[in-house]
Amino acid sequence: MEDFFEALTSECKNTALPEEFNYFGKLIGNWAIDYIESNNSLSIKGEWYFSWVLEGMAIQDVIILPDYEYGTSLRIYNPDTHAWDVAYGYTGKIIRLEAREQNDMIVLTYINDKKRKWIFTRIEDNRFHWKNVTVKDDGEWNINAEIFAERIK
Repeated sequence: MEDFFEALTSECKNTALPEEFNYFGKLIGNWAIDYIESNNSLSIKGEWYFSWVLEGMAIQDVIILPDYEYGTSLRIYNPDTHAWDVAYGYTGKIIRLEAREQNDMIVLTYINDKKRKWIFTRIEDNRFHWKNVTVKDDGEWNINAEIFAERIK
């Protein structure tokens, strides 16, 4: 199994990935998170881990929300579109998204529903904020869930 992890993980970003598109790079590391759902006030403490993989051309993460959801995302930089192709999977479901930087945010848009988005915002060295939103017809964002993250390592 150790060979698998050595083959998967990378120590750093591949130099072929342009720095201007390395907007997920600040997330590399381990995070303590507070997950909050808006519609039912559900609040869960969890963990979120991000690592370079696939020779530094992709980032994989694992999110752990005990007794609720365990999931993983694979974010692969696409040099043809200058965006990141993202697949998020958890028990019984896989979601495809495309990620682009917009202003000071990373916006991941669902491939099958452009009104559904995941937003990384306020990304700092030791904290970030994440939102699961639905864009209403008037353009306003309805926040479905939020994560407040603090760096562990």
